[in-house]
Amino acid sequence: MIRSLVCLVALAAVAVAIPVDNGVEGEPEIECGPTSITVNFNTRNKFEGHVYVKGLFDQKECRNDEGGRQVAGIELPFDSCNVARTRSLNPRGVFVSTTVVISFHPQFVTKVDRAYRVQCFYMEADKTVSAQLEVSDLTTAFQTQVVPMPVCRYEILEGGPSGQPIQFATIGQQVYHKWTCDSETVDTFCAVVHSCTVDDGNGDTVQILNDDGCALDKFLLNNLEYPTDLMAGQEAHVYKYADRSQLFYQCQISITIKEPNSECARPQCAEPQGFGAVKQGGGGAAAAAAAPAPKAPAQLRLLKKRQADFDNTLDVRAEMSTLDISDHDAALPSELRHRNHGRYGQQVIYQSVSDGICMSSFGFSLFVAMGIAIVAAAVVLVSCMIRPQQKA
Repeated sequence: MIRSLVCLVALAAVAVAIPVDNGVEGEPEIECGPTSITVNFNTRNKFEGHVYVKGLFDQKECRNDEGGRQVAGIELPFDSCNVARTRSLNPRGVFVSTTVVISFHPQFVTKVDRAYRVQCFYMEADKTVSAQLEVSDLTTAFQTQVVPMPVCRYEILEGGPSGQPIQFATIGQQVYHKWTCDSETVDTFCAVVHSCTVDDGNGDTVQILNDDGCALDKFLLNNLEYPTDLMAGQEAHVYKYADRSQLFYQCQISITIKEPNSECARPQCAEPQGFGAVKQGGGGAAAAAAAPAPKAPAQLRLLKKRQADFDNTLDVRAEMSTLDISDHDAALPSELRHRNHGRYGQQVIYQSVSDGICMSSFGFSLFVAMGIAIVAAAVVLVSCMIRPQQKA
């Protein structure tokens, strides 16, 4: 009986890292409603976790804790929980997107959890105008060709204009902000980037390019360069908010028709000054806690209209996660690295440790005891598995 109990304890020690016995069954169900996005998941077993917007777990309105069933989900209004809305000219309409996480552990993120990028597209309705017209016997035939609008994107590249897109970077790393529009025709359109903001996903938004396309803070982003009619870019160094690692960039691009035998008009900007970035409405979590949450609108609310030529303005977004400043040895002078100081009142002895691991006597004893326990558990487990075979 005692040997069986020891075997059970050994088996329990080996199986302490069993993953949560649950998971998502199939693909999530997305409902694109008139004022919100609804995401539902079917789970293998009863759900006892959380469904929340990535980066906003601490906000109750962006998290659903209901459990006890084999289905879980969340409904997200358009104007809350960092739901992004971006205008598109080709196809013409509005994209609404967010990232939803389903976590099966009530306190931690584990290997069975999943994150989904959810996106809905709301197409703009075509307007049809008709009128009565009397046609004579002889008519002139007109042949027209519809030129599609350019498709634009915003990328953050590693190093320079020819670098690869990156999603993770360290503070101070050199990157290249690049805006590109692809068109089926040549020398037809001009593009100007303007109205750029960066936010932390929690309502703390800072404007870095004004409505004219001029930079506001030379330490964040300088005035853009336009190497071609439909391309803009500028080098920058990575930065981050003090207590958040994610950065969400959003800009507007105005598309105009290029006049024959002429150059595209570009913003005429002065040299930006330091610390000139403009903080916009909201103030992060603190402001959100002080002010009540706004009520969701009755219909899809588009982004703020900043240009009179609204029909030829689109939105582009880019995201990046920033790694914090690392506390590595190179940050200290060589004579201050790996030093052990004596107690107060005693002679101070400095010892340089090039290779090795330092630990206290208690830590060393605990390390040895854990090693002995693991070896003993393995021996008992093997003996328990061999003994039934010998009896047989």
